[in-house]
Amino acid sequence: MLKLGLRINELTLSDAFEELLPQAGICIKDDENECEGVLFTPPHGGSSLPSLDFTSLARPLRFVDLLSLLENLPYRQEIALAHFSLDLREKLLKNLKTQEVQCLTEKEVQLLRFFHQNKGRELSKDKLLQEIWGYHPEAETHTLETHIYRLRQKLEEDPNTPQLLLNGKEGYWLR
Repeated sequence: MLKLGLRINELTLSDAFEELLPQAGICIKDDENECEGVLFTPPHGGSSLPSLDFTSLARPLRFVDLLSLLENLPYRQEIALAHFSLDLREKLLKNLKTQEVQCLTEKEVQLLRFFHQNKGRELSKDKLLQEIWGYHPEAETHTLETHIYRLRQKLEEDPNTPQLLLNGKEGYWLR
């Protein structure tokens, strides 16, 4: 396993890196089991997780080379959520019962992906605001509630009685 310690001073590079990682299905966590994608070298054959082979890169590693690898990384393009299929690249949510297709915003896709990665686990409002928007835990905003409301309009048969995207004591969770 290759551990990356990156210190990025240039704002545009930092923004690019933070944008590309989630798009490639890569998350940076202390616990590998929480991630769907893992950066490691050399690639080991038995894993179905997306991975990067750093052995082909020159040393020292140039950031632009890493970005190039991330852009070309094969990753799962669709995830299943109950009776829905979510196309991550096209940001399309398809109801498999009715065949209805709806467009989602980038944040709606990020929220659903994060809920999917943490399926069945209640996620606190603070955790969601920090992971999806990068907000400080004490920030006062209704952004999350607004996005949950809009997602329920798209996911639930009766948004007033949610069956998929549920409220918990401290936050939300996906059934």
